[in-house]
Amino acid sequence: MVQEGKISPEDAAELIDAFQGDSSAEEPAPQPDTPGGEAAPPPPPKSPSEKGDFFKGFVDFMNNLDKEVRESVDWKEVANQARQGAQKGMDAIKRAADEVKAGGINFPLFGVVETRDLTLPLNVDGSKTIKIENPCGSVKVTCGHSEGTVAARAKVRGTNAEDAKTKAEEYTLIVEESEHAIIIRQPKIAALVVDLVLQLSHGAEVEVRTDAGEVAIADTGRGARIHSSAGNVSLRGLNGPIEVTMQSGDLTLEDIITPMASLENKAGDIKLRKIDGNVNARAASGDIDVQGLSGKTLSVESVSGDVHVEFDVPVSGSVNVRTVNGDTVIAMPDGSDCRVSLSTLRGDVHCTLPLDDEARSEQRITGRLGEGSGSLDVSGINGDITLRPRVIAAATAEQA
Repeated sequence: MVQEGKISPEDAAELIDAFQGDSSAEEPAPQPDTPGGEAAPPPPPKSPSEKGDFFKGFVDFMNNLDKEVRESVDWKEVANQARQGAQKGMDAIKRAADEVKAGGINFPLFGVVETRDLTLPLNVDGSKTIKIENPCGSVKVTCGHSEGTVAARAKVRGTNAEDAKTKAEEYTLIVEESEHAIIIRQPKIAALVVDLVLQLSHGAEVEVRTDAGEVAIADTGRGARIHSSAGNVSLRGLNGPIEVTMQSGDLTLEDIITPMASLENKAGDIKLRKIDGNVNARAASGDIDVQGLSGKTLSVESVSGDVHVEFDVPVSGSVNVRTVNGDTVIAMPDGSDCRVSLSTLRGDVHCTLPLDDEARSEQRITGRLGEGSGSLDVSGINGDITLRPRVIAAATAEQA
């Protein structure tokens, strides 16, 4: 404004003072007293020429800053990046809309629900694997029936009653058969929940993949492979390899004969009852409880949770238990033949079994049972470790 002649340097100086605030509102700084006891006079005010020079320097600085910004920033590139970001946002919205139309996203809290029941024959002779893909809903498989069937209870959600009824009428269970497998899966319908019940006339190996829903397989006499994101899993009366991978939910195995059971659960308990075979169990958050184990090899890894293992037969193979946070209790019958190593970093170690060549320290016990052909290695970081004889008095009293 000074350069354009709109105001004088003196007026500009007064304007600057006005923007900086009224000096009378501020409390003046204390001045040292003069030798005569009078207050020192305030410093003389700046002349109009000094204020004009300051204002001119300020204007030049702002003009130079504006020039540097305009010359150093590639505004075309900024515009391109903005357009690209907006396009990515639109693409994400479009993909989400496509998933909704294709049934990839469920909205369980809104709309009207229509139910449809459907039953189909299922001929299984035991030579083919049954593969079940059920994203949302429970799966139950049993064996020993006179005829094989698969029953589906489909719950379809629509925006209104007419829409839900139309979707329910269009629902159909997809059953495909190949040379080695029978595949059961669901059509792509939005907001679809299906509970499946399979009744088999012959035993078969079963594979299940589900995102949300409970899985129960009983008395099929073969192995099983389960991949579950959320929901409890129960396996009973199986004979074959077992592989279970879970994200959330409790896992229960009972009356199992297996060459190897490989179990992994990130959030939930693992409970094993009457397992004849080798076990590899891993849990990130949850207890591991094993009772009635008859196997040569046991490997347990637990991050947060207690571990309890009770053997039905003497230990002569390889047993390894690793824990981070949690107590460990191992119960063994008479006649075990293995080297023993028990150690914890922060906790107590207890052993009530008589060990040969026993050595004890503050948080470690080593020794030998029998000839020491096998190995029992239990270690932890935070938690107590206990090795004791298996107690069968309570079970005997109950049977009597």
